[in-house]
Amino acid sequence: MPWKEYHKVWGVMIFGWIANYMVRSGLAPVLIPIRQEMNLTYAQAGWIASALFYAYAGMLFPAGHLGDRFGRKMVLVVCTFWWAVSSVLTGFAESFAALFLFRFLTGLGQGSYFSNDRPIISHYTPKEKQGFGQSFSFIGLGTGMFLGYVLAGLISSSLGWRYVFYFFSLPSFAAGILILKYIKEPKSCVSNSSNSRPQVPYSILFKKTDLWMLYIGGIPGVYAVWMAGTWGPAIFQELGVGTLAASSVLSGLIGISAIPGLLMTGWISDIMVKNNMGRKGLIGAQFCAIALLMLLMGAAIRLKWSPYWGAVIIFCIGFFAWGHWGAFYALISDIVPHHIQGTCYGFTNSVNFIGALIAPPMTGWI
Repeated sequence: MPWKEYHKVWGVMIFGWIANYMVRSGLAPVLIPIRQEMNLTYAQAGWIASALFYAYAGMLFPAGHLGDRFGRKMVLVVCTFWWAVSSVLTGFAESFAALFLFRFLTGLGQGSYFSNDRPIISHYTPKEKQGFGQSFSFIGLGTGMFLGYVLAGLISSSLGWRYVFYFFSLPSFAAGILILKYIKEPKSCVSNSSNSRPQVPYSILFKKTDLWMLYIGGIPGVYAVWMAGTWGPAIFQELGVGTLAASSVLSGLIGISAIPGLLMTGWISDIMVKNNMGRKGLIGAQFCAIALLMLLMGAAIRLKWSPYWGAVIIFCIGFFAWGHWGAFYALISDIVPHHIQGTCYGFTNSVNFIGALIAPPMTGWI
């Protein structure tokens, strides 16, 4: 297959997501040593894990709107450097309040990435490859989560948890440089002339029943990822895994499972569209699978199943919970005009991330 412009865009965005999720998921494996050092309860540790998501969810909608109006590349560059600096500051935190603040600041930067990355992918990807393009360009999430878990466990065991955030800032700085150098602002995304800018019907974001089904329907998928993602290391220790490094590696399976999950779902959804079957049936089937797997995880923890069964369940949760996003976001690009897609993607994910806001503290409280 000949190299195309959209392949370069996919590659840069994938690296950006790897850097994003290394910083984001690097906290989970070190929650235990942080909790011990700062004498925190499980519920307090859960609030620290959620701090990023409060800022993240709050920034998705305004950042998408800013990108629609003033340029998506600019927002991407600024937000990437922002969370890189915030990652460094996290390593200097000495208290619950400071750690919560710096993770909150990290979320402000990371929440601006998604709303502007997805419309750029949509713009550069051929129409007939939207499902695969949205999926393939999203595999950086799972890859970054896997690397975040594995490397955070190893770094923390050798040097202490603070060095995790020092080292993880480096790929983020590199991602900002790559976006600045290689991504071109799509001409149709922004115009300096208010007369040439298309009339933006923002009201459709709140009037379409289909979109509200996607807004609310995405909540449990995000909840599943961040319940398992945040508390995975603690779950495996309860199942008998003895070391932080080993439990982090097993927890990282929820990240690596995103790669086959996303690629397969995106490919299948494009085939279904080509055969006039649509994407929504596939999305619904995947949510049923997530529900069953969450039930199995509860049974595994309660009945003290083997860690290997826990690993299989974690992998399968990630396969379906990550995998459905390829078809999910391609469906949005099918029904929303391109010039307001940043705002729509931002609002969609801000509602979806209610699941991430409640998953860590609610699970910790339970």
